[in-house]
Amino acid sequence: MGFAEELRRVTAPVWQAILEHPYLKELAAGTLPRESFRYYVQQDWLYLQEFTRAAALTAARCQDPQEMKFLLNWVEPMVTMESHFHNNNAAELDLDFNNITWEMNEANWAYSRHMLASAHGGSSVEALGALVPCPAVYAHVGAVLAEAQPTDPLYAEWIEFYSVALKGERIELLDGLLDRLAEQARPEELERAKWNYLVSSRYEWLFWDAAYRRLDWSV
Repeated sequence: MGFAEELRRVTAPVWQAILEHPYLKELAAGTLPRESFRYYVQQDWLYLQEFTRAAALTAARCQDPQEMKFLLNWVEPMVTMESHFHNNNAAELDLDFNNITWEMNEANWAYSRHMLASAHGGSSVEALGALVPCPAVYAHVGAVLAEAQPTDPLYAEWIEFYSVALKGERIELLDGLLDRLAEQARPEELERAKWNYLVSSRYEWLFWDAAYRRLDWSV
C-alpha cells in the first residue's frame, strides 16, 4: 500500500461523513437554499486565496525542480481564478470578487491557518499532507455526484465543474508526488503528514457544515 492510499484508508470515515452531509445531499437534489450556497462561495473564494499561497510555499520547499514545477503549474490557474466556477457565476450570485465585503468564518480561518502553518513549518510531505485533501475530496465528491440531476441548474454546473476540473488523473499525480516524498521522509514526518491529512479532511466537513448553517464565529 502506497502512502497516499494509506491516507485515504485512514480518512475514509470522514470522507463518507462528507458525502452524507445535508449540504451535499440537498445540493445534489437541487433543494439547498441559495443563501447557503452563496455563503459557501463567499467563504471558498477567501479560502482558495490562502490555499494558493500554501501550495506556492510547498512548491518552494521541494528539492526536485520537476516537483516544484508540477505544483506551481497545478496551482497557477487559481492565482487569477479567471476560469473558475465562482468567477463565472459571480453575477448569478450577486457577488463582486473585486470588492470583498465579507470575512472568513471560524472554520475557514482555522482550516487555512492549518495549511499555511504546515507549509511554513513542516517538511514537503507534511505540507502536502495538509494540502491534498482539498482537491482529493472535491474530486471524490464530483465523481460521486456526477450522475446527480439537481433541479437547480447552478448546482448542476457546480457538480459538472468539479467532476471535470479534478478528474482522477490529476489527483493520481498528486498522490504520486505524495508517495515519492514519503519514500524520502523520516517516520515522524510521515506521522505528522498523516495527521495533517486527517485534520484537513475533517476541516472539509466543517467547511460545508458552516456553509449549510451559515455559521460565522461562535463568539
